[in-house]
Amino acid sequence: MTSDKHILIGEDDSFLLTLLELQCQSLGMQTCGVVNGEQLVTEALSYKYDIVITDIQMPLCDGIEAMQILRRLGYDRPIFAMSADKIDCEGFDCTLQKPVDITQLAELFNQTPQQDRVPLLLNDELTALFYQNLLQLGQDFAVALQQEDLNLMRQICHKIKGGAASFGHQNLSHLADNLQQRLISETHNKDLLKECKQFLLIIQQSGVKNERT
Repeated sequence: MTSDKHILIGEDDSFLLTLLELQCQSLGMQTCGVVNGEQLVTEALSYKYDIVITDIQMPLCDGIEAMQILRRLGYDRPIFAMSADKIDCEGFDCTLQKPVDITQLAELFNQTPQQDRVPLLLNDELTALFYQNLLQLGQDFAVALQQEDLNLMRQICHKIKGGAASFGHQNLSHLADNLQQRLISETHNKDLLKECKQFLLIIQQSGVKNERT
């Protein structure tokens, strides 16, 4: 009999994601589904989940890259891979063949102990990594703004949104979310580009503020 566990699932195919969530829920699990590797990393670092299950082929950041990022950040909870192909990569606790066998899934859930709900520990190394990444994202955003590449700016806003909230920059995260939505819904116009320029200054100021502290 499986105990109630929290399962994070990364799968970009909406039908397969729904199917896997229903399978997990039928085993008494609570689930959260995400559709790309960046969301998977951000959500996993909340440390709310007992098990992470990820597809290998996903947009923005694939399952292998997401797992490697998490492991570099010290994430030591179980991460299961899903793939129709053979995976030769260290870091995963288990590889599930697609289509996922619900009996195998139940056995794995039974064998995996429930994890403590703990907050992410923001040590100096992890904080430094965040600001290095923010600096790079700011440079990328500046290039995208110069080229007036709305799609690339939207992708960068999405990346900043999750990380900024985790490291105490709630305002930056909120602004990134709002701008991301505008970049999705609006076409090229002067007001939108003006807001993008203002957002770039805020990114740069966030990095400078960290250097002074």
